[in-house]
Amino acid sequence: MTTPSRPVSRRTVLRAAGVAATIGVAGCLSARDRPANVTLDPPENYDKLVEADLPYPIYGEKLPAVTVPGVVHDRPVSTREFVGERHLLLTFVYTRCDGICLNLGQNLVHVQAHAADAGFTDEIAVAGISFDPEHDTPTRLRTWGAKRGLEYDLGNCYLLRPESPTRARTVVEDTFGEAYKHEEGAEMPFLHSGLILLVNDEGVVERSYAGDPPNPTTVLDDVEALVGV
Repeated sequence: MTTPSRPVSRRTVLRAAGVAATIGVAGCLSARDRPANVTLDPPENYDKLVEADLPYPIYGEKLPAVTVPGVVHDRPVSTREFVGERHLLLTFVYTRCDGICLNLGQNLVHVQAHAADAGFTDEIAVAGISFDPEHDTPTRLRTWGAKRGLEYDLGNCYLLRPESPTRARTVVEDTFGEAYKHEEGAEMPFLHSGLILLVNDEGVVERSYAGDPPNPTTVLDDVEALVGV
């Protein structure tokens, strides 16, 4: 039985976005402060971010385990299947979004394209989870990804669609901490914080980007440092 959805205030969404606006930038803590299971240095203002008690994993925490139907490979996809296999860049989107989701999608595209050009496609996967399954049919989600520039034949792209709005809330907000608010009738009916997670091949979060959309160059630099190229 799924957990009932809980109301999300605009303040909750914007608080999560605003507090973490600079979370993706490497900070000044030394390499000896890194946990043993991560590669990147701690993010800027890491101590303050921990004190803020953000709802999503920040750094050095295991990515939650969840299984969601995939629309590219037409099978259930588990976040744990990447452990021991490849790194993962994960975000949360909906296809009617003409705002922050465009940037989130482009980050996936840039990382996938750069990995192909640099020869490390097999070392990283890119994935997006929709939180609007009533509108985002498998066809619409695949079309959205293709229009953004995602290449499905490379075998490292995953677009995931929860079975229902209730399941989407459980997965996206309750499990991963990507808070969102549904505003019925709005041109873009969801307000959300725009979270991207960079996860290493041990299933541990190396970097979280939220709030202001990250520059693709910043994300690419972090990916390259993680992969070691």
